[in-house]
Amino acid sequence: MRAPAWIIPALVVACTAAGVGGSKLVVAPSLVREYAAGATQATAPTDARTSQFVVKGVKCVDTAERAAKQLDGVAGVQRLEAFASRARLEVTYDPAQVDAAALREAIEAPVHDEATGEYLFGLYEVIEMDGVKIESGSE
Repeated sequence: MRAPAWIIPALVVACTAAGVGGSKLVVAPSLVREYAAGATQATAPTDARTSQFVVKGVKCVDTAERAAKQLDGVAGVQRLEAFASRARLEVTYDPAQVDAAALREAIEAPVHDEATGEYLFGLYEVIEMDGVKIESGSE
């Protein structure tokens, strides 16, 4: 039995479409970081809130790790999940200690480069926060 000549290209197109479409359904975080200092014993897990940030500058695991360091020392931050392929950070925090606007400021703050000792400005820019697009230069 011989297959028609068009069957192989049709299968390639169908498999490619299925792969691209399926990739939108299954997403695994590039980085998960727990902040022990941010979690307090007085805060019950039900009190925690999660905000999503789409961050220009988060492109890979390394940039996601650097962005996660931006939240070191921010009171109330409990957990960060980074999805570098989508430039998205999901931050779980205690709303009694910090709010989403303060998290945005911390993410966008100058980054200290330990290798050179310099501060790098404009490395990260939050372009969407909790589903709301942010115009460039707005607060």
